[in-house]
Amino acid sequence: MTVDEMVALFRGHGVPDWYYVTGGGLGGGECVGIEQRADGWLVYYSERGRKSPLGMFQTEDEATGFMVQQIDHMLRQNGLRPLL
Repeated sequence: MTVDEMVALFRGHGVPDWYYVTGGGLGGGECVGIEQRADGWLVYYSERGRKSPLGMFQTEDEATGFMVQQIDHMLRQNGLRPLL
């Protein structure tokens, strides 16, 4: 899955925008982010203006799959409708 497809999945399931960020940003609070780097794809947790790596992946598909799992976990923890 691409980042654009992942975002469409999130929006289609009503995931709050503040749960995630794309393009390497920090977001507006605590969220999961994704960014493409020269050596692959980084999925990270953004909190207090800092990125904490959650995983580094060779492909966009691997990274987005992992990020979907992370967002699904967050939704479940907060009693919201899960993705998976």
